[in-house]
Amino acid sequence: MFTRRLLRSLFYAILLFGTSLIGLGLVFAYNHTGTWRLSSAEVLREHHGVERLSSAEVLVLREHHGVGRLSSAHVLREHLGGVEVVRGHSLNLTRRNEPSLTYDTNLTVTRKENHFNMTNIQKIRNITQKYFDPKRHVIYFSDYDVLMKKCQPQLFTLLKDRSSRSPCNIVRTPIKHYRTCAVVGNSGILLHSSCGAEIDAHEFVIRSNLPPVSPYRTDVGSRTDLTTVNEKCLSQVSRDLQSKNATLKKAMLDRLGETPGMILSYTLYFIRSKATKKMKTIDKVIRKNNMTAVVAFPQKSFLRSKGVYKELVGEEWSFASTGLNTFALASTFCDRISMYGFYPMSTYQNKPVSYHYYDQRVPSTRHEFDNEYKLLRDFHNQGVIRHVVGKM
Repeated sequence: MFTRRLLRSLFYAILLFGTSLIGLGLVFAYNHTGTWRLSSAEVLREHHGVERLSSAEVLVLREHHGVGRLSSAHVLREHLGGVEVVRGHSLNLTRRNEPSLTYDTNLTVTRKENHFNMTNIQKIRNITQKYFDPKRHVIYFSDYDVLMKKCQPQLFTLLKDRSSRSPCNIVRTPIKHYRTCAVVGNSGILLHSSCGAEIDAHEFVIRSNLPPVSPYRTDVGSRTDLTTVNEKCLSQVSRDLQSKNATLKKAMLDRLGETPGMILSYTLYFIRSKATKKMKTIDKVIRKNNMTAVVAFPQKSFLRSKGVYKELVGEEWSFASTGLNTFALASTFCDRISMYGFYPMSTYQNKPVSYHYYDQRVPSTRHEFDNEYKLLRDFHNQGVIRHVVGKM
């Protein structure tokens, strides 16, 4: 009799335990290289790499190729298509083979859709589109031979149609149209800014001259979808990839592989130049190592588009920075641009600011950094961009 009662008690205990497990409603959502797990939550929809969870009304910002894990609810929520950071707990974004990273989200509102003035944005785009076009400034390097054989490279017209001068539309660009973009400069103002999570939340992240990001990802983010490079940077990449120093070569390969599918695009004169050989070297090493990075080139140098600043500010700058030219290019394919790491001064709130967040180089003297900064602040005030300076 006692044995029968014991068995019956065990049966009901097991049944109750199983029912409790079902009640937890565990949801597993997978991204392309990992998973994140949430209890008592249901994924409602995905929008530009952001997912809303019904039970907590939470947005989980997923790293581009890792695992996003929510430690507590009510961290982030959608606000008019942008991201509004509200007081809450911490969000852990971890990547495979890397230590977990916790972003403090006890912040005030950081991004609001109503900051942007779409009328002013379109006015600026009408100007920049005269000078910049991703179909001409960011061309797949694999299409270089097509451009040279079937088009007039200097004129960017088809060879077979000399009379009507039809555009060379047989070459391709990896650039698409994006709703939100982060254009990230390299100023030391980014250090201790905690901007990383917000930068990574954008649909497309653009940087200049392939800066290191992993050691600084709390402040600068971890993604790089496009990096524009000047001649000095292109030479360094090519040189390091051919180096007999295994450590140096591996470091460059790691940097090129930080974000799957990253586009590395040259910005200066390319056709039949020394840069062509360097790009071939980089492309060959990338393919040999089965990497997903993409190399691209411009049909014409960014420097030939300096007339854009004559229209924007009333004077022609002889040598705009790579970062500012990258903004001008981005304005042609991004609806809403937030800019980080563009700050030319040596101090901020009585604290020193380095030229780069990752080294102690001295500033270049050939760029109009003070005027560029003033232009960005004006654009911010006009709702053309969000120009983020200082700590989040």
